[in-house]
Amino acid sequence: MANIQPSECGVFVQIWVDTNALQNGSTTGVYLVDSNHNNGSSAEGTVNLNTNVSTNTKVCWQVLNTNKNWDGELSIQNFSNSAVFGAGGTPTQVDQSTWTGQAQANGAATYGITFNAQPAGGTGISTTVNPVLTVSNK
Repeated sequence: MANIQPSECGVFVQIWVDTNALQNGSTTGVYLVDSNHNNGSSAEGTVNLNTNVSTNTKVCWQVLNTNKNWDGELSIQNFSNSAVFGAGGTPTQVDQSTWTGQAQANGAATYGITFNAQPAGGTGISTTVNPVLTVSNK
């Protein structure tokens, strides 16, 4: 499957990171939100975001820093597989901070997103969050 471009996505998930609060292995300072609250998404502003989408919805994930003065880089490293991504929907990388995928199978399942905060001249901090994707025929 070819990479899905963000312009093709119907739902956007943003991972906001407070790099001042982030500690190695901790999700303190990590907040997930999506653009689908009116369609049943819940737990926005937490690491337990439940994004509710229709079958075959294309989704775009992006990691962002709450501190625009931070002298470092945030990047998504990888996604774990999940049954709701189906045979070909597992997210793929578009650029350093953006990945896209497709919800191809009905159900509700957690999936992992590992991202890295790399301070300028410092050691990177890797963190994994495990939100939920709920997919149904609407």
